[in-house]
Amino acid sequence: MQERQRVERIIAAAQETKAEQIVLYDMENRSAITDYVLICSGRSQAHVRGIAARIEEVLKKAGIRSLSIEGYQEGSWVLLDYDVVIVHIFHPETRQYYDLDGLFSGYPVERLGTHAPLRHGSPEDAAASA
Repeated sequence: MQERQRVERIIAAAQETKAEQIVLYDMENRSAITDYVLICSGRSQAHVRGIAARIEEVLKKAGIRSLSIEGYQEGSWVLLDYDVVIVHIFHPETRQYYDLDGLFSGYPVERLGTHAPLRHGSPEDAAASA
């Protein structure tokens, strides 16, 4: 399967489960670790786990297994490593705290199925802009 097809399957699975603030960072030729980083949010820990489970299910049906899954039991930040794409699924507060979007802000990005605006900065900044 082509790399971009793998990414498209992940995006579709995230959208099916109503993931929020879906963004895809293009890391190709910029990182030795992966070509893409996909970040999205779930409304609750159960929603975060549900998004991860759906992505896993869709890719397993395509014969693709993750190299690693981290954080599934806790459900506040699940990481799925599919080699060419690393998926981060966050609870909103955890996403804001770690601010990977800010870390990757200089990379080319596609915003996909974003239901709510991304907020950068401190929790106080986010509260002030709400």
